[in-house]
Amino acid sequence: MTAGWAGPVWGRPSVARSAAVPLRTAVSAAGAAYRAEGGSSPYFGVMAASVAGVSHRLAGRRNEDTFAWHALSEGRLALAVADGVSSAGRGGEGAEMAAAAATHWLARHEGEAGELCQGALRAANERLLMACPLQNGVAPELCTTLVVAVVVRAPGGGWAASLARVGDSTAFALRAGRRWEELFTCGAGDGTATEAIPWAGPGDIAVEVVAPVLMASEESLVLMTDGVANPLRDGPSTVAPGLGELAGEAAAGALSPAELLLRLDFSRRGSHDDRTLVVVWLPAAV
Repeated sequence: MTAGWAGPVWGRPSVARSAAVPLRTAVSAAGAAYRAEGGSSPYFGVMAASVAGVSHRLAGRRNEDTFAWHALSEGRLALAVADGVSSAGRGGEGAEMAAAAATHWLARHEGEAGELCQGALRAANERLLMACPLQNGVAPELCTTLVVAVVVRAPGGGWAASLARVGDSTAFALRAGRRWEELFTCGAGDGTATEAIPWAGPGDIAVEVVAPVLMASEESLVLMTDGVANPLRDGPSTVAPGLGELAGEAAAGALSPAELLLRLDFSRRGSHDDRTLVVVWLPAAV
């Protein structure tokens, strides 16, 4: 490992990783640069990690990504990943508010999964609008992207995922043979979706929706911010297999959340953004 605390090298290493990470003036657990969590139930396994990018660490700034999930009922799970906009004054706080608001809303409502995902995005949007005064019709201080998913177990042993998003955080299916399949349109969408919330109108918030995606029992759903998605897309022979191995080991119970976090902090030239990854799978014993 280098003075910049990088994990594995995937592709050309980042020169910036050789710099020692400066001590931040003030830190709390909520704004920590490194976060990891995970566990397994009879219905789903989940493992997540989030790490501040080297650009934020060297600037003494917090990790502005976050993740959240909520077990809605037996065989149903809600997840969210958010990426605070770097130019926003409090983007990391906005990401935390949005992810929490979305999963809490899903925990209180029932219905068709796709409609629930859209409702969760609207609830997150309203939460941010309440928390930040508008400036010329927008609330820039708390701007964040957000992707939400509702996954449901199928009686036959498979499962399905419905998703919706605002911005460029995204989701992939890790198919058999560790083949990555992006579930949203590549990038920030087709121009019909807002780039971030909060959205103050006119009209309703526009979101990009993915109809239920069928997953085989041995496949994984992976939510991520663009700090992971971009190097995954442009590193088909380096980052893609590395992340595929990482997600596969997480689903097999072969590594801990702390190990997932360490390896997510990989070194790659030009990849300096915050990174968040959430892996969902079905326990093998089910």
